[in-house]
Amino acid sequence: MYLYLGYLLVQLYALINKLLHTNMSLSVMLFSIIVVFIWSLIPFIGYWLAKWLNANGQVNKYTLFIFGVGVGLIENSLFYFDFLAKEQNIIGTFIVFFLFFIIAFISTNKTEFDTKKENC
Repeated sequence: MYLYLGYLLVQLYALINKLLHTNMSLSVMLFSIIVVFIWSLIPFIGYWLAKWLNANGQVNKYTLFIFGVGVGLIENSLFYFDFLAKEQNIIGTFIVFFLFFIIAFISTNKTEFDTKKENC
């Protein structure tokens, strides 16, 4: 959940920044916010899929939040630096899906070897 919240934070920042600089009705703004919530769930399915396939990565909630922010920034930078065009939004979503899938396998907890090393 923290991975999604970190990613959503970056997406909502971009959305709020865009909404503040345009003149739209309230219903269009609310619709845009709902679409961002739903659209940002699609890449997160990659994380759920990996966990369903028994990914054994163990990461604390703060690290997951940072990973989510990092992935959101990576996605935004792909469009900002013109690695992807606006028409290639699906490719950006697939890249984020793949990164979330990979994050499910990352483990940052101490291993048994590290624990034995500290006891010496």
